[in-house]
Amino acid sequence: MASVWGIDIGKAALKAVKLRRTREGLEIQAIEHIPYPIEDDEDERQEHVNDALRSFLSKHRIGSDTVVVGIPGQHALSRFIQLPPVDRSKLAVMVRMEAQQQIPFPISEVNWDFVQLPQEEPGGEVEVGIFATRSELIDGFLADMQEHGLQPDIVTIVPLAIYNFVRHNGGEFDEATVILDIGAEHTDLVIVDGERFWIRNLRIAGNDITKALAERFKIPFAEAEKLKRSSSKSPQARKIFSAMKPVLKDLLGEIHRSVGFFKSQAEDLDVKRMILLGDGAKLKNLTKFFKEELGYPVTRVQRLEEESFIIDPDVDLDVLKKHLLGLAVPLGLAVQGAGEARCAVNLAPQTLQLQAQLKAKLPLALATVVCSWLALGLSYSYWTSNRDALGRTLKSIKKLNAYQAIQAEAEGLKDFAKEEKAARELAALGEGRLLMLDFLDALGQELPKENGALTPLPADLRRGPVNKQIDYLLEQEARRKKNDRRLWLLDLDVGTVSMDERRGYKVVLTVAKSYDRGNVEPSAVREEIKASFVAGLRSRLTDAPFYVRTGPSASEYGDMTVSTPQIAYGLNPANREDRDTGALECVFVTVSFEIGFPPPEAPKPPAEGEEGGE
Repeated sequence: MASVWGIDIGKAALKAVKLRRTREGLEIQAIEHIPYPIEDDEDERQEHVNDALRSFLSKHRIGSDTVVVGIPGQHALSRFIQLPPVDRSKLAVMVRMEAQQQIPFPISEVNWDFVQLPQEEPGGEVEVGIFATRSELIDGFLADMQEHGLQPDIVTIVPLAIYNFVRHNGGEFDEATVILDIGAEHTDLVIVDGERFWIRNLRIAGNDITKALAERFKIPFAEAEKLKRSSSKSPQARKIFSAMKPVLKDLLGEIHRSVGFFKSQAEDLDVKRMILLGDGAKLKNLTKFFKEELGYPVTRVQRLEEESFIIDPDVDLDVLKKHLLGLAVPLGLAVQGAGEARCAVNLAPQTLQLQAQLKAKLPLALATVVCSWLALGLSYSYWTSNRDALGRTLKSIKKLNAYQAIQAEAEGLKDFAKEEKAARELAALGEGRLLMLDFLDALGQELPKENGALTPLPADLRRGPVNKQIDYLLEQEARRKKNDRRLWLLDLDVGTVSMDERRGYKVVLTVAKSYDRGNVEPSAVREEIKASFVAGLRSRLTDAPFYVRTGPSASEYGDMTVSTPQIAYGLNPANREDRDTGALECVFVTVSFEIGFPPPEAPKPPAEGEEGGE
């Protein structure tokens, strides 16, 4: 499978882990830790984050890797509820109805998801965790990343990433355990008891400890932060820890209150131990302090279990060891991206989830048809050799159980009058997924089907007979002419559009052909693209279920918009001016249209007796 990146953008550092699922287990391929100063000013902090993102992307090529990110726990809502025994096909309906009661915002203004916890006894009550956050917060969070070219596929909650990490890292939780991840700006508390778990965000964190040191020793915040981090090596360690104690006492009170709250929901909850995570857990004497105050064992995570994680030889073990306590979140994020999470909650917008599903379920076909076409100078023969694989993959995807489950849920929803609108939305979601697969199929049908493979150059050509050299020159001329006929699909962008409660898709294709300056005008190349590619694609997409159009009016159905031609070099639309020696000069256009809407109804003839009637 493709690799997975778990990326945690914290208050003090960007932390990232790259995983790959192998037969032996999850293999850690890369680790990144980019610290930056802690700033109270949000603009300055964001600039540090931007610098860290640029640094990260300059070192690592994401490509088709899955990217998983997490939002802080304080920005999300979590509710655990008990439902009566219910058929699985009706569960989504009941959870949605309950979510509307539990979430203090209109359901249309939030991104939410749920997870069903394993039942203790078959036929017993169903326990469900509901997680939600404001849509505008997710949109802003993603926009900041997309601005730097980073496109997340999954968005979850940081406490759930912590839960997924400790579960995957060989954790046995027969006894109730408090997991405490102490970060710079917030502390996440996760309680795990068998298959049950609860999460909560605590208001006391590492920065509060730093502020206490700054006040006690009358030093700037930055100096106090250095003092805190080096306290374990300081001869004044005991004095420094004494200055931290009032804040740690407050944190202890938060822990007691949280455990008491969850115990009120589950009377049999009896916490027996604590595990510390996060950079704040590195403080000397912290485990001893909590152990004395809580009266049960307190430990730090010391290592990654061999049966849970494999470490690539190229990974810097010193970096891993130094930052292990702070890597629980990116590790947990990556575990979810690899499909190994116990709690796979995804709060990404539906459009983003659709794109991620297409990327995941078309690893060969989509990569061949779209991604590989982005490569410079790709031969049509490569497409030809993989065309059959595309067809097989598309057909198999249409039969996936996931789609059947969606349709089953939609049918179940229709039994409830109050949920009729939800049923339409869910059914439309399933329909939309197949619509995009059908569109890719049609696009594949229109892409070139034949192109002879080029004759390879013999190794001894230069020492061979003159007639063979002449044959080679003729072959190169034929290759040049063939290149003149070649068409490249440089980009495929899909977004959603809505009309009358129906959702369709806005598709923008960037298509290019080589350009012989001086012998042909760019406008003529544009007409060649329209005749050789756009016309055929438009014909395939004119009928159901696509009804291609450029807009909602009747006159705009059955048409596509082709932009004015632009000249680029090296098949790079961004390279408009710098003409590299030998770079292929091409003309590219964008082809935009909408799909998924039925054609407008024809006007009804006037009734007898009305004006205009017979």
